[in-house]
Amino acid sequence: MILQINGQTREFPDALTVAALIAQLGMKADRVAVELNLGILPRGSWETTRLKDGDRLEVVHFVGGGSDADVARAPALEQGTAVEVQPPWICPTCTSVGAGKFCANCGEKKASREDFSLPHFFSHAVEAFFHADSKIFLSFRLLFTRPGLLTAEYVRGRRKPYLHPLQLFLVCNLIYFVLQPLTHWSGLRTTLAIHTHAMSYSKLASRMVQHRLAAKGVSEAEFTKAFDRVVDAQARSLVVLMVPMFALGVWLLEWRKRRFFGEHLVFALHFYALWLILVFLVVYGLGTAGITFLVHHGLVHVAKEGLNRGFWNIGEAILFVYLTIAIRTAYRDRWIMAAVKAGALVWSTSYILFAYRFILFFTALYMA
Repeated sequence: MILQINGQTREFPDALTVAALIAQLGMKADRVAVELNLGILPRGSWETTRLKDGDRLEVVHFVGGGSDADVARAPALEQGTAVEVQPPWICPTCTSVGAGKFCANCGEKKASREDFSLPHFFSHAVEAFFHADSKIFLSFRLLFTRPGLLTAEYVRGRRKPYLHPLQLFLVCNLIYFVLQPLTHWSGLRTTLAIHTHAMSYSKLASRMVQHRLAAKGVSEAEFTKAFDRVVDAQARSLVVLMVPMFALGVWLLEWRKRRFFGEHLVFALHFYALWLILVFLVVYGLGTAGITFLVHHGLVHVAKEGLNRGFWNIGEAILFVYLTIAIRTAYRDRWIMAAVKAGALVWSTSYILFAYRFILFFTALYMA
């Protein structure tokens, strides 16, 4: 494979780890700092990080044991090649005195004016986000293709290659609420009209709205506009309330395993990250929007109630299969038990969604 080290291209054996590369270069691991694809690589992950063709590395060699004058960057990494000694600097993170490109104590990269030039700033951002090893792409790929694996990896302590479960959930939440309006489907944004006419608690909601109108002394039209604006904002943040409710259900089903509740929260975060994108956005949102378009143009004929029920059943089936595999992977249940528990959890998602919408109605009612 071809690697670019300190700006120079060299060929190395395939599947080489960073630790093996440092050894092959004849350097002592305790005197080296490594940047891989524009990101500082902690020394503890060198043994498990395998290099791939095209990776870019910056290697700083602390030549004389780490003193200020002895820290250098080895441009060619060849014996006999002159090294570029850089002046000492104060690390803004740990306040240690360092030299070269990285802090020897914490690994912080020395800032320079070039960091803030537009070409460097955007190239660094694009490289960090879109590189094949980017955490976000690996996490998303495993979330959709390997149900339960991210949870299992997190629980056993292998977390460095992936986004934190909460980060992954928040990214999916952002994607959902950015793309959902394009489907022209209400989704999690339940307007006042939906609460007062299309929910099982609509009669109660209507009475509460009338009391609120009388208390505020405003017209229904004014209150509806304010309510929908509050709902639009709160739907993004309150969606996380479904996670602990779902985790409680998992805890009840898996109580014999005596796991911490935090482990079930991790499982729930991964599940709702997938639920927002694959089921609520793709199946319910884009699917409903697509069929509605075909109905509007007379290409297919289906009743709205049948359409909603059909996509709901598709979504439930997807969740059942996904959860069966995820429970099997994350909790090591047998297939039969995993399927039974998956069925119970899929059934619970409808009630969790109902609870979320009622909480959203209640908070918006008194904040509008």
